[in-house]
Formats: sequence, C-alpha cells, structure tokens
Amino acid sequence: MTIEEYKRQSIKRANKQAAVSGAFTNCFDTRAQSERKRASERKRRFRVLVRSNITEIDVLAQYFTISANTIKKIAYSAGYRISNGQVVEGAVR
Repeated sequence: MTIEEYKRQSIKRANKQAAVSGAFTNCFDTRAQSERKRASERKRRFRVLVRSNITEIDVLAQYFTISANTIKKIAYSAGYRISNGQVVEGAVR
C-alpha cells in the first residue's frame, strides 16, 4: 500500500465516522438530535447488558469499544452506581 492509498483510506474512514456522528449536518439541532439518539441507544443497550448480569466496567467498555470513564458516565446517567469496578443497581430512575 502506498502512502497516497493509505491517506485516501484514512480520509474515507474519518469522513465515514464524521458522517455517522452527524458532523456533516448543516443544522446544529439535527446533530444534537443524533447525539441524543446515540446516547439513549447506548443507555438502552447498557441496561440490557447489566440485566443479563454483565456488570464489570472493563467488560462493558470493551463491548461498547469506549473508555471505562465513558461507561461510568453512561452508568450514572442511567441511574446505576459503581462499586469496586462493578455496576450496581442504584436509585434506578
């Protein structure tokens, strides 16, 4: 693979990721709406995994391919608590 081909591939990949995240929308509202949709979808999938007894932060982070800190934010926003690297039922909203 030449350097030009590699650059082309990386640009395509970056553009695809940006399009998925809503970066190419002209309207801020549309982008914010896609962010809210993505966050709610993550919370929904997170709840399903926790109910199926997958509660380790590291495992959940690997499943979502995001950092452990981001998983913690999702857990807190979904109404769960974190204790010893595990997601614990909290005051579920």
